[in-house]
Amino acid sequence: MNKDLYGNTVQLPEDVVEYLQQCFDSANTDDSTIEGFKRNQELRDSREASYQQLKRMKNWFDNFNGLENDLPFILNGGHYVKNWVNDTLGGMRNNVYMGKKAKSEVLPNQFIQTHTKDNLNTMNRQSKSHSSTTGDINKDITENLKRINELIKKII
Repeated sequence: MNKDLYGNTVQLPEDVVEYLQQCFDSANTDDSTIEGFKRNQELRDSREASYQQLKRMKNWFDNFNGLENDLPFILNGGHYVKNWVNDTLGGMRNNVYMGKKAKSEVLPNQFIQTHTKDNLNTMNRQSKSHSSTTGDINKDITENLKRINELIKKII
């Protein structure tokens, strides 16, 4: 389902942009190596975020083990932006789900990924034809054994 969201962008609400500016001002740092510094600037400048960027932000917040007053947490927007990211992603995913659910009322299999079986015959190797045996196999074996025995007797 999430593959349908790749490439989508979301406009940041004005209150989120203002809050990111407040966070940036309260951090009071010019150190661009601090985690979240560049993201804060990019979000405020572009005023939009892609689905992939929202996913990265959610992942960052979910795996953050520091304190609420750490600069990276503040620069990334703290709990306010964390909640906005979670709500936005949830809404985007829910919209795709509801769209597919509505379509499934009319058309079957909306949740199944479509695929084609193109060139099925060309992808499989054709089996080789078996050579037909001529004559009786047991007869051939018996004759070969007799010949081997005769050769052994001549040698001995």
